[in-house]
Parts: sequence; C-alpha cells; structure tokens
Amino acid sequence: PAYIIILFRTMASQGLLAIPPKTTKSVDLVPPITRFIGNNYDDQPSKYTSALSEFQTLREATVVKTPDKHDTGLDLICRYYDQLCAIESKLPIAEDKINLRFTWYDAFQKGSLFSDKKSALVSAVYERCCVLFNIGSLQSQIAKFQNFESDEGLKNAIKFFQGAAGSFQLLQELVFAHLKAPPSADLSAESTTALKSLMLAQAQESFCVKASKDLKDPVIARIAMQASDLYADAYNTMLVGSVKNQWEKGWLSIVTAKQAYFHAVAQHRLGLVAKANKNFGEAVARLKKATELLQESERKGEGTFKPYELTSNLKKDFESTQKDNNFIYNDRIPDFATLEPPGKAVLAKPIQFTSPAANFSDLFGALMPLAVNQAKAVYTGKKDSIVSLELDKLRDATQILNAMLADRNLPAAIEETSGQGLPDSIREKAESVQTSGGVASIDQKIGNLPDMVTNNKEILAEAQRVLEEEEREDGSLKDRFKDKWTRQPSKSLNESIRKELEKFRTILDNATRADETIKTKFNTHRNYIALLSKPVAEIEGMLPKAGTSSGSFKGCKSVQVLRGLMEQVTQLKEAREVLEKRLNDPVADIVPKFMEALKLGDLDSEVISDAHLILSYGGLQQEVASSLESQKALVTSIDAAHQQFMTETNGQFTSPREEELKKLAAAYDTFTELQNNVTEGTKFYENLTQLLSRLQDKVKDFVFARNTEKDDLLKDLQRNIAAQPSSAPTSVPQYHGNEQPNKPPARPPPMAQSNSPRPQLQGANLPPPQQPPQHSGAPPPPQQPYYSGALHPPQQPYYGGAPPPGPYPGYGAPAPYGYNQPPPPQGGYNVPPPHPQYYPGAPPPPGYPGYPQPGYPPYGYPPGQPYQPPSQR
Repeated sequence: PAYIIILFRTMASQGLLAIPPKTTKSVDLVPPITRFIGNNYDDQPSKYTSALSEFQTLREATVVKTPDKHDTGLDLICRYYDQLCAIESKLPIAEDKINLRFTWYDAFQKGSLFSDKKSALVSAVYERCCVLFNIGSLQSQIAKFQNFESDEGLKNAIKFFQGAAGSFQLLQELVFAHLKAPPSADLSAESTTALKSLMLAQAQESFCVKASKDLKDPVIARIAMQASDLYADAYNTMLVGSVKNQWEKGWLSIVTAKQAYFHAVAQHRLGLVAKANKNFGEAVARLKKATELLQESERKGEGTFKPYELTSNLKKDFESTQKDNNFIYNDRIPDFATLEPPGKAVLAKPIQFTSPAANFSDLFGALMPLAVNQAKAVYTGKKDSIVSLELDKLRDATQILNAMLADRNLPAAIEETSGQGLPDSIREKAESVQTSGGVASIDQKIGNLPDMVTNNKEILAEAQRVLEEEEREDGSLKDRFKDKWTRQPSKSLNESIRKELEKFRTILDNATRADETIKTKFNTHRNYIALLSKPVAEIEGMLPKAGTSSGSFKGCKSVQVLRGLMEQVTQLKEAREVLEKRLNDPVADIVPKFMEALKLGDLDSEVISDAHLILSYGGLQQEVASSLESQKALVTSIDAAHQQFMTETNGQFTSPREEELKKLAAAYDTFTELQNNVTEGTKFYENLTQLLSRLQDKVKDFVFARNTEKDDLLKDLQRNIAAQPSSAPTSVPQYHGNEQPNKPPARPPPMAQSNSPRPQLQGANLPPPQQPPQHSGAPPPPQQPYYSGALHPPQQPYYGGAPPPGPYPGYGAPAPYGYNQPPPPQGGYNVPPPHPQYYPGAPPPPGYPGYPQPGYPPYGYPPGQPYQPPSQR
C-alpha cells in the first residue's frame, strides 16, 4: 500500500549518516611556488601571478572553508583535487623542492584543551588524500539531505553514496601506495574500509527505498536483505580495534539497528509473499521473525533509530495472518530455521572517482612537467658541452695559426717588402683594436671581474651561513628535547643543498684562476695593445725604419706563394666564423619528444638527448674536423714557402722593425682573444649571479619551512608538557605525625557569666569600635568567612558579660565586616581588637553617623523592642 511506502521512506531518511569533513589551516601557497618557478623554469614567475592567486583562492574556498552541500560545491573541491594532480609533475611539493607544510585535523577525534589530533606533512600526496576524504564526506552529506519523497532525490542519494564509496576506496589505495603510514586514524586502511562499507550500505538502503515504490515484494526482500548484509559488514569493520572508538556517538547503534531492521523488512516482505501464496504457516513464521527483528532493531538503536511506523504496520499484518491461520487455515507453522533464506540483490557498488574532470583546465598548463624540464636541462647541458667543445677546437686552432703566422711575421713580412709605410695587415689590426675601444676598454672589463667575483662569493657565503645557522639550531633543539624532537635532522635534509654550494664554490675558484691567467696575458701584451690603440701615423712613427734592402724582394717567387697562402688563411678564418655562428644557432626543439616519451612512460633523457644531438650537430662536427685538417695542410705549405722565402732573401729581411711588427701582430691576436674571454667571463659571472641568487632563495625557502615546522613542533611539545599530570606531592616527614598545620586550634568554651568588669587588654588603650548601621528588621552584616590557613580566624560575639577569649597563638582576629581596623599602638602588640558587644550596665554605642537613632541592639536582638542588657532581660 502507498502509506507503507511513504512511512518506509521517511524512516530510512531519518537514520542516514554523513561523514564529517577534515579541517585544515590556511597555507600561503604563492611565495614558495613563485620562487620555485623562478629557480627551476625559464619562464618569468610574474607570468603565473593570476594562476597562483586563483589556486590560493580555490584552496581557501574548498577546504579551509566549508563548501556548499550541493553539486556546485562538489565540483569546486573536485577542481582543486584535479589541480593538485596536475601540478604534481610540474610543481613538486617536498622538503627539498616546494616546502609547503599542510596541517589537517582528524575528522573524528576533536582533541582536548591541551592537545589536538592533527598531522602536518610537506607532501602533495598527503594534501590530495585529505582533499579526497573531504570529497567523500561532501558526497555523503549531499546524499543525506536529498529529498527521499521524490524519485529524483532518491536517484541522487544513490549516486552520491556510491560516489562516496568510490572516493574512500581510491583514498585507501592512495594512502597505501604513496604514504609510508597513515598520518591520522581517519586515513587508515581500517577507517577507509569502514567508511566505504557504510556508504555502500546506505546506497543499498536508498535502492531499497526506491524499490518499495514500484517493485514487487520478492524483489524488495532481496534488496533489503543485501542492505542488511552490508550494514553487518559495516558494523564489523567499524568495530576494528584501531578505529572502534573514533566514531561519533550513536553511529554504531544506528548501524547495528539497521542490520536487524532491513532483515526484518526482508522477512516481512517474504511473509506477505507467502500469505499471498496461501502458505499461512510460512507467513506466520516469517512475520513473527520480522516482529522479533524489529524489536531487536529498536533495542539496539538505543533511541537513535526507532522504526515506529513500520513496527505498527507489521504488527497488524502479523496479527491478521496469525488469526486467519488459527481460525481458518490451521496451516502448520514451520521452524524458522528450516525456511529458505532470502536471496540478495547486489545493486550498490562504488562509483570509481575519475580525475581530471572533462571540463578541467590546468591553471599552470604553460609549465612543462618537471621531469621534462629536467630532461631538457640534461639535453641543454649536453648540447652546450658539444657546442663549447667544437668552438674551443676552432678557436684553439685559430690561435695556433695566428701564433705561427706572428712568429714568421706573416703577412707583414711580404707586405713590408714594398718598403712603403705601415703594412696593410698591421693597419687593419690597429683599426680593429681602436674600433673595439682599445686598451682602455679591455682594461676596464678586466678590472670589473674582481667585483663580480666578490659579489658572487658574498651571495654564496650568506647562503652557507644561513644554512649552517639553521642546522646548528636544529642540533641544539635535538640535544635539548632528545627523543621528543621527532623531525628529520637538518643535516640529512640539506645535503643536496650543501653539495650545490660546494659545486659553485669550486666553479668560483676555477673562474678566479682563469681571471688571473687573463690578467697575466693582458699585462704581457699591454704595451703593444696600447700602441695599436693609437693613430696609424703615430704607430708608424714609433716603429724602426725599414732597412735598405726592404722592397728589393718583390720578384721573389716565394713572396707570391706566401701571398696566395695568406689568402687561404683569410678564407679559412671566414669559414670558421660562419661555422661558429651555425654552432650557436638554435636547433629543432626536443621538448615534444620528451613529452611524447613521458606519456608513454618511457622518458629516458640520455638516450633521447644523444639521438637528437647526433641529428642536430653531427654534420657540424664533421665540418669542424675538416677545418682542422685543412689547417694542418695549410700550415705545412706556409712553413715550406717561408723557408723558401728565407733562403731567397738569405735572412736579410730580419730586422728590428720586423720584430716589432711580429709583436704588434701577436698583441692583436691576444687582444682579440682577451676580448672574447672577458666578454664570456662577464656573461659567465652574470649568469652565475642569477644561479647563486636562485640557490640563495632555495636556502631561504628551506630555512623558512624548517622554522615553521620548528615552531609548530615546539607548540605541540608545549601543549603535551602542559597536558601531562603534575608530579606527586612531596611526602610528609614522619616527625610531622598527623598534625594538620593549616587547621587552627579548637576554640575554648565560653566563660561563665559574671558581673565583674571586663579586664583591660595590655599593651594599648584601644578606641571603641564603631557599629555599622542596621535598619530595623534588616539582616545582620555577613560574618567574614573562615578559610583554612587564614591569618585571622573570625571571632564570635560573647554575651552574658563574659570577656572574649584571649588571642590564639599565631592568630589575630580581624575587624568585623564593614569596620575600620584601628592602627596598632607604638611598640606593637599581638592582641586582637575587641569585638563589638554589650556588657551589663554598659551604655549602647553612639548611633552610626548619618542616622538619628541613638543606638542599635546587638546582632540577633528582636527588632522593634527597647534594648535591655542581658542581665535585665
């Protein structure tokens, strides 16, 4: 009947459980990621300012704050999870990379005043696991608050409960695969298994509710029996020792109650089927069992789950069926244990969590994966090494060629045979030196190198100092707290950074020695470089005059041969300039090859790089080798022609002028070499400054993260120390016996009444005390409370003319409440002031200032009656 369906669905919707989310703290993601991009990628970090801001906002909106219990909130937190997966290969979060510490609190254990159940790790996988837990939590909350009165609401509840089961299943796999141990109990395998089982049971329950609307009793019975079994599984997994105490109050009662409840539903439906088939004995047995199971369900629910509506309907069905069987059919009632158990319909299954979503857009899509970036760095290093080696081969060969020509004063010797002015080759060299800035230019560039070296050394030293200071502090805290200082030692974590510092220190030392070589070479040729920096006429004026034999060898055959060879030298040098340019030109991009290999899971940077380099530079290397071979043949020909030249001239061409021309040619070659060296050196130091600055930022990030971790650990230690019980009190010495030092001695009994005058207190003439005002019928002023160990125990008034007792040893009586204590007389005394009271024959004290009454009766005297002394009453 329809009313059964409505009541059934209402009951089911009331007992659903939603998983509480984990909570976390805000983390500033932007600075460390920005520095990592600047230190590890060629891109400018400012390019990703907007993406980083959106990434930060996304985390705040999805895990720091509570997302909406709606599809939109779920889409948002899934997007954050997808983004975490996307950056894992590009922006790795680890202590030696991006040091971001994520702190998460246990979803079930809320902690206490001095401690909390939290875990903090520098791990993107840990953040993903916690976010995935919250995805499952949100799915369960969305499912719970669906409208169970509509088909659409039931479908959504089924979908989200199965989705939550899939999330917790994936979470279990992630924790097992990537984390050495679950950081908190709610992420343990036992916890995630129990949560998955619970979500599947609630999904099956939702199927059962939906089936009760339009399916027949046999099918409903099978679905309900499967729900009962799933709740039994959930209950058993929730009772595992490590997680038994983590569940919220009433959860275990609800789960075990539902196990009995859905078994009752299955037997109830099968009983109705048996009744419809005229098997009244079976119907009575099943309905009786259903009634017992419902009672068991109500008892186990302990007030958290009460299926009242269904219990009332079942009672009616059972009583009517039993009555019909007793008075009409008289069918034998079989033993319930002999009945065929209900079948099961497995409908609820985990929906696999998929990432990324179809509409996901990576905020950092322009960044290549770090593995590809590192492979590219390997390739770039190999490429630069090949290019540098080939360039060095060409330049070294050219220097050797220039030195050989300068030693033979070529081509100046064959130009000087004209005997007219400055040789053309020397003139061209002088003009080239002057165009390049002359000796002053090279002197300034060499002079700038020491400052650049000093700057780089200071950066390196500061990074070293900061790192060592943090390591010393960590060691000091370890010595202080011993085993309680549980974090990994800094010395083991900063090993890679220390190796980098040492590597750069070696590079700086080698560069400094190279600078000294450059300086020495410059000083050797400085004067002749300075001469080449002067005007041509001045250079000519400073050279020795040509000999008388100059110009007399124009017709020598060897001169013509040497001129032809000098043209070949010029052609060789021009070809090398072109070859050097081609070596420095960019080649085909290798990144697509790396990306393809990464997708296939076979990224071998060494093999891919070597193959690409052979393809790009193999031909150029052959051209370099050919140029070197050509130079060997050319040098051999020049040597032979020069020997012939010297034979034809009988050595008469050697003169002081020729020696000066050789030195000028050597100075020009040195100037050209030094100019290249200084330019490369300046660029080297500028690049080194950037690398050292990145390393310094890396050290700062490391130290900042370690200090943050240190502060958190110190706070935890302080909370743990505060939460520990105090030490036991010191034992009382035996000679103290059973004395109670804080308890004053017992008050002596009051003295008998006497008409004798009150004895005078020794030590001072005390002024009479003042009486506080008291209206008729008003209660007496409150007595001063007595506290154990008080300096002055309270005094009680004495009547009947008896004087108050003397002071107790070590005690003094305070003035009553509202009274002013008179000051002690000179010389001091240890006598309590007299308590205000009346004695026989004594006049009452004057009235309280401001009141017309002449006096007031003592405390406790009936108001409205004339005062009488105690002796006259």
